[in-house]
Amino acid sequence: MAFSIRTRLTFWYTALLFVSLLAFGAVFSYSLLKTFVYRMDNQIISIADMMVHSVIRPSGQIFIPKDFDIMLERHFGVRTAGSYIQVLEPHGNVIAKSSNLDFSLNVPPPTYRAAIDGATTYEVVKTVGKYPMRVVTKPIVLDGKLIAIVQVGSSFEGMDEIFHSLAFILIPGILASVVVAGAVGWFLARKALKPVTEITATARKITAENLDERIRSDVPQDELGRLAATMNEMIERLEKSFKQIRQFTGDASHELKTPLTILKGEIEMALRSKDDVRYMKEVLASSLEEIDRMSYIVKSLLDLAKMDVEKGALAKEPVRLDKVVSDRYEHLRKRAFDSAVQLDILENKPVTVLGDQVRLSQLVYNLIDNAIKYTHKGGRVELSLAQEGQTALFKVKDTGVGISAEDLPFIFDRFYRVDKARTREVGGAGLGLSICKEIAEAHGGTLSVVSQTGTGTTFTASFPSA
Repeated sequence: MAFSIRTRLTFWYTALLFVSLLAFGAVFSYSLLKTFVYRMDNQIISIADMMVHSVIRPSGQIFIPKDFDIMLERHFGVRTAGSYIQVLEPHGNVIAKSSNLDFSLNVPPPTYRAAIDGATTYEVVKTVGKYPMRVVTKPIVLDGKLIAIVQVGSSFEGMDEIFHSLAFILIPGILASVVVAGAVGWFLARKALKPVTEITATARKITAENLDERIRSDVPQDELGRLAATMNEMIERLEKSFKQIRQFTGDASHELKTPLTILKGEIEMALRSKDDVRYMKEVLASSLEEIDRMSYIVKSLLDLAKMDVEKGALAKEPVRLDKVVSDRYEHLRKRAFDSAVQLDILENKPVTVLGDQVRLSQLVYNLIDNAIKYTHKGGRVELSLAQEGQTALFKVKDTGVGISAEDLPFIFDRFYRVDKARTREVGGAGLGLSICKEIAEAHGGTLSVVSQTGTGTTFTASFPSA
């Protein structure tokens, strides 16, 4: 079962708080226990030290008066209440007990051996009474000889009561804190994630038919605000893409419909005049032109579709761009001569780029062919290839009709034609520059244009050199 983000956030928050409070309680209890034991050890060792100085005479004999624990408290100010005192002779037999000790404190063999060696031992004895007892065993040594063994013990009864009270307070307090924190966390998570619900509801309403809708931007400028802004940017890009697709589809349909209509009309007219051979030849020639035009449009559309698919997957092999320019120049020289346009190479530096030679050759051809088409008779087209730093620059400059400032931002759009009448004369379909721009960007480069009406146009393609 998949839980909501709100449920998971609340669960993790309360679980973390529960573990943190448990850890705090454990650390606090442990610290309290260590403090309690430390103070108890100080108390019982002080009693043991006083016993050592009280029961030994200068002659080395042991003198233990009756009710010595009361004497220690009255005459020496040692607080013995709650402590149990026991004195043993070197062989481990009990020779004296405090007045409140009605049982014997056992001396485990390891503790006895440590006392014989002169070592003081602290231990917890659990076999005496209802509560465990903290016992210190201190040997009395005089001139290297064990005279007696003093044991002082103190019960954990008081500490046990304190820890029971602490547990009675901590456990319900922790559980209550977790419940309250869970409820507050649930409320805060719901409030914090409310914009997500609104974003989801708005996003579900947006379809291809209403891409002008936007997610409201009055959410806080945090992660959710940035998410809403990012989604709005994505929807804007989708809207633009859908518009381009609709325009592209409409333009493509129109471009293909026009030659088909012309073909249909001319063929119908030809069928009505069966005996006019000359007219039939004119119709066939015109039909062939329209078929060529349709073939060019279909080929260009296929090129664009293929490049859309190939984005990021073009061949990356070294290509001598200067040789590509030379080959395209030789190929189009006759075309320029037939159009009475002078085609010259001003500069053709050896430059190598990484890319697809076929696509780069197509870009160079389209730019030169486009310049020849839109240059009047007697005009000039100049080519140059140079390298500036790590960038290869290919320029095509013509003295043609130029492009107006109003049309300049749109010339790379698919099927966009500056002068439809003029384009119809030269046979353009408004796809050549779009293809060139796609090729340049696919190679990590750019295609820019500078133009003035009646003066000419300069296209500049830049690529990172290999």
